[in-house]
Amino acid sequence: MNLNHLRHLIALAEHQSFRKAADALCLTQPALSRSIQALEHELDVRLIDRDGKRNTLTAYGQQVVSRARRIVFEARELQRGITLLKDGELGTIGIGFGPTPASILMTPFLIQMANHHPKVQVKLARGSVPLLTQSLRDETVDVIVVDLRALSAAEDLRIEALPPLRGGFLCRSQHPLRALARIDLAALQQYPVASMPLSDEIAQNLVTQLGIEARPAQLMTINSEDVNSLLDVVEATDAVFFGIFASARARISAGQLQEIKVQPHFERAGRYALVTLARRSDSPAMTLFRNFAFSHFHD
Repeated sequence: MNLNHLRHLIALAEHQSFRKAADALCLTQPALSRSIQALEHELDVRLIDRDGKRNTLTAYGQQVVSRARRIVFEARELQRGITLLKDGELGTIGIGFGPTPASILMTPFLIQMANHHPKVQVKLARGSVPLLTQSLRDETVDVIVVDLRALSAAEDLRIEALPPLRGGFLCRSQHPLRALARIDLAALQQYPVASMPLSDEIAQNLVTQLGIEARPAQLMTINSEDVNSLLDVVEATDAVFFGIFASARARISAGQLQEIKVQPHFERAGRYALVTLARRSDSPAMTLFRNFAFSHFHD
């Protein structure tokens, strides 16, 4: 069976158009049509229902595409494994980060690689959990580190929970709130609150613990995926940061930022995960990043 025929069928299933699939594959439409016809002839079944401009999979086609995806993936993995063995080098790694993991891991890992593995090509991506998960499935990144609570379990994903991290509110050391004997939600709302986008679970926990006025849409006045920029703002103004303390580890150690406990106070914990494709073997660079992530992801 010709792997290219399978790749062409997968592309047609994704685009549902011979023109769009041919463009994506850099083929002519007649060449793509001949490829699909050859596969249909080999299997002796019709794989595509051709209905005007729309092309949909038959029941046979759906089954073939499902298995074809696995076959093509395994073929890529075989070639990738041979390449790694032949090169005997760390190679390349693509990493996708959610906001908080990026603030904890990204710069230290880049420093580590620049100092000790300067030949490795490191490619970084940022974005939402759905976007990064799709990038992982599309194989444009090798691993993502994201909020565990925003993930959905799936057979094609290997999800490894990272150690939980404490979170809450931080402000600059000379902030007016620190002079109060008791800080409640009303006192907090006198100042800007800065946070990254929050999962539905965290948003619900805030409302449960602090009341309806703690809804992120109402409470958070500064929202960004760039956690370090948020911390810069908090350090320079009377804004208050809501997030994971490990993101500000160096600033807390230096006394520049300090925790404030908004009453009623509850311990908050962030849960994150390192995610790869389930059947993919680790490259040397991937092993290096996994070890780095687990050793650096802590309070």
